[in-house]
Amino acid sequence: MSTYEEEHNTNRAGAGQDARRDLRSQIHDMYQENGTSNLLLQLLSQIIPESLQEELLQDQKEGCPEHFVDSLPRVNQSKLSDEESCSICCCNYKEDKYPLVVELPHCSHRFDLECVAVWLSKSTSCPLCRDDVLSHKPKIDVSTVEVEDDWGMYG
Repeated sequence: MSTYEEEHNTNRAGAGQDARRDLRSQIHDMYQENGTSNLLLQLLSQIIPESLQEELLQDQKEGCPEHFVDSLPRVNQSKLSDEESCSICCCNYKEDKYPLVVELPHCSHRFDLECVAVWLSKSTSCPLCRDDVLSHKPKIDVSTVEVEDDWGMYG
């Protein structure tokens, strides 16, 4: 009768841990020598499952520009209800002495500025409804704007 390890072609726990420890030390040594080594990348690609590699590559897309996050409309503290809270951190807005609450365009969902800024740095969608926040930017018509050619340094 064969053992479980033989039937399923696996190593014993101790041997597997030793192999992982050796692999980690190899990676550490290669990184110390040259952080951009192709061999290092090959080893890492063997360790990380393919599904996770694909997910990591997909996550490299850009989020919203910083100026967009900075321009989000602030919600006045008087317009916040006592029960209203941020859906990202679940903290009540009124518990903070000076809450910085913003409202997303179109869907009007409200969040703490700090929470939604992190989210929007990685994504262009609303954390609740997944609406694309950049597709609803107001268009500014500049065709009728008069430009003064002779405005100098002092106007």
